[in-house]
Amino acid sequence: MNRLALACLMVPALASGLTTDEAEARLRMALQIAREHNDRALVAQVENAARDFKPSLPANADERLREVETAVGIDPGGWSMAGQPLFHPTAAMKAKQPELSAKLTAAMQSDDATQVRAVTQEMLTLLGDQSGVPDGRRAGKKAEPRTLSEAEATKLFLEALKSEGRAVRQLGEGKPLPDQMLRLYADVLNGVTIIRPFAEKHAPDAIPDLDKLTKGVAKILTSLQQPEGHFPFPDLRGKNIRFGDMINRQLAAGKAEVKNGWIITADPDGGSQFDTGVCGTALLLAGQLHHNETWQQAGLKAADWALRQKCCANFNYNAFSVSLLAQAFRVTGEAKHLNAALKKFRVGVAPGQAPNGRWMDAHNARTVYHLIILRALGDLGSVLPADRTAERAELDAATRPAIKALLDEFDAMGLTVDALPELQVLAALHPEDARLQASVSSMAGLIVGKCTDGQRVKLGAAAAQLAALVRVKP
Repeated sequence: MNRLALACLMVPALASGLTTDEAEARLRMALQIAREHNDRALVAQVENAARDFKPSLPANADERLREVETAVGIDPGGWSMAGQPLFHPTAAMKAKQPELSAKLTAAMQSDDATQVRAVTQEMLTLLGDQSGVPDGRRAGKKAEPRTLSEAEATKLFLEALKSEGRAVRQLGEGKPLPDQMLRLYADVLNGVTIIRPFAEKHAPDAIPDLDKLTKGVAKILTSLQQPEGHFPFPDLRGKNIRFGDMINRQLAAGKAEVKNGWIITADPDGGSQFDTGVCGTALLLAGQLHHNETWQQAGLKAADWALRQKCCANFNYNAFSVSLLAQAFRVTGEAKHLNAALKKFRVGVAPGQAPNGRWMDAHNARTVYHLIILRALGDLGSVLPADRTAERAELDAATRPAIKALLDEFDAMGLTVDALPELQVLAALHPEDARLQASVSSMAGLIVGKCTDGQRVKLGAAAAQLAALVRVKP
């Protein structure tokens, strides 16, 4: 092909200002979000488009990119969702990232907050206005404030459980569901633990079934807990694109061991803090309510495992341990649990906050992970003794801008994540924040709408989110 013909083919792409690097970056973003949908057809659509961009941009490159972006939920143009910005790194950022990530990992291993902050300051300087900008978002929903009476909320929860009849019966028998992460069982256990005192008051006939479900789920968790105290991860190879690839990498590197369908080794990158945090917390709460020493000890074993772990470079992983250790302190009153929670907050969470109130890296800036960190801040704040004024000020300095960042997104996009129990805890700690107080009622309306249209009932939200409706005052 002569130069004139090649130039003619390239004119449309060049006229739109599109470069090869920009096109590749937009395709990577689209592929990442398609993979997170766990939709193989959507992934294939993006990958097919990407093949057409090699070795050079097609004449209709921008049009093709916009089609792919629309399919995965990105605004056409590539760098926003529902009008809110998406992480758009420069070449310098991408080139420097591996070095700074390694430095952050090493600093976390030091247990020294000063060393961690030195690295995060480098990262914030490099990222500039891209710090705290997520590399993925979810569409939000507007919801009218709506509350139910205790009796109505209890009835809704119980009917939603019935809609999951077979799965609930299986869990009540202590039999795991196929291919489920243990965080699902932790959520169910939290839900039935929250609802039980209200069911005792408003629906006492449901207590035997609730207690059977509690015992079955707790049996699953305690039987799978590893001797060291952490909880395993299911072997999802061939069943989940993202996690299957992660497991394959760990196996190839000799960092994982599979047994009976579970990855029983702790994640070397700190990810076991996730399931260990939520499962340990759920067992502590259930054990406290039912005065069950076995569940309490399993939860404390998880907390002691978390206490021994070094922080990792993923801030939300560390946040799970903060929440677990805070709950362990609530149960035991032992200073070691509070001190460990505060240390993990100082070393593994607070240094990563960006000026916009989110966490600086594009992954932790995502709303779902931002909420995990906010939950930990609320959990720690709810157990911090009143006379610890210096620590309270330190915690509030991170919590207030983090709350504002979440509420600003809600105002711009609608409610982008289910967050009722988290908002309830934060609202109790910050009664002066009128926007935060109002968000509880709006979030309650969202949860109600997900679970019933006024006629049919379904478990349309996580069990703990639905159960938390009983604590919203009409």
